[in-house]
Amino acid sequence: KNRQTAKAKADFILAKAEACAVPETVNRCYFFNPFSQEILHKVMARILESYYAHPREIFLFFYYPSDEYVAYLMTVAELEFYDEISCENLFPGNNSREQILIFSLPDYGP
Repeated sequence: KNRQTAKAKADFILAKAEACAVPETVNRCYFFNPFSQEILHKVMARILESYYAHPREIFLFFYYPSDEYVAYLMTVAELEFYDEISCENLFPGNNSREQILIFSLPDYGP
């Protein structure tokens, strides 16, 4: 049942992330340290392009982010750090990257 509910609320697209247009209805983006920082810059540009064309609150979730990812995300002026979820208890060992960082693009609408 959870899988059916998730499929009804999420779209999965097989495409190069840096070339994929972000639909105006997207308000959540999930990343699993998926690609190089260079590609992340391009993906963020696509997200910001969609955000400015259709202002809305968007949350970005980054699981297992590298230090380079975090450093870059902290420099994106539009992003606001929202929260951090520790996932260190999911796997053996204490890996500081076992976390989800959440950033938001706020809705400054009327």
